[in-house]
Amino acid sequence: MTPITDSPATPQVDLNQVVAYNIREARLLRGWTQEELADRLEPYLGQRLTQAGISSIERAFDGERRREFDAHELLIFAMVFDLPIVWFLLPPPGDHRVMESTTRQVDELYTWLLGRPDQLEPVYERLRQIGVTEPTTAETTVEKITGIPAEAKQWSYRERRKELLLALLDEHADSLDSAVDELGRMVDHLRQVGIRGFIAEHTNDEDFTYLKGTTHATKATSAVDADETTPDDTRQNQE
Repeated sequence: MTPITDSPATPQVDLNQVVAYNIREARLLRGWTQEELADRLEPYLGQRLTQAGISSIERAFDGERRREFDAHELLIFAMVFDLPIVWFLLPPPGDHRVMESTTRQVDELYTWLLGRPDQLEPVYERLRQIGVTEPTTAETTVEKITGIPAEAKQWSYRERRKELLLALLDEHADSLDSAVDELGRMVDHLRQVGIRGFIAEHTNDEDFTYLKGTTHATKATSAVDADETTPDDTRQNQE
């Protein structure tokens, strides 16, 4: 992957910050205090974190201090909160910062979590190897008759991925709708004032300003044409 080449001032976020954000969201989802989370983590960690320790983990999202999480810790958080590991890697809503050391925005993170359609066959093959299979034709037929989901379908990665993608679309729908509305207003305004008027509004350049349907640029062109009239042409006009 091509390293990011933007300036250091470009807002960036790393995956550890995303995990920290989601730990806090998981705690709020469960309705636990930081002390209660520390109690529930203790059997898995072999030691009890202080309330300040939990707070520092959660503040790692937008604070000055960073916290790195390893794969085993993600498993522990998943078990304690009774949530899938993917929960802790989902992008924060409305966050469009670039992921550190990449050229991609963090709100594209779910693509790398769930996979693009062209990447999925190797995933399905690995799942088949551990006994997770797609519904057979017979199972699908029985499901349609009885209305009871096939057991294979209940564990199907294809189905779970589809549901998660739909949930993410719902989550981001409001911001997407707002962006589409804003774009529509901009296009309507552009149609009303024209490209020269639009440029004038954003540059304060009088050469592009509309005056009663005529631009300064048009008038300037007329003036140039007049200046280019030769003396002979002037005499001919006077005669």
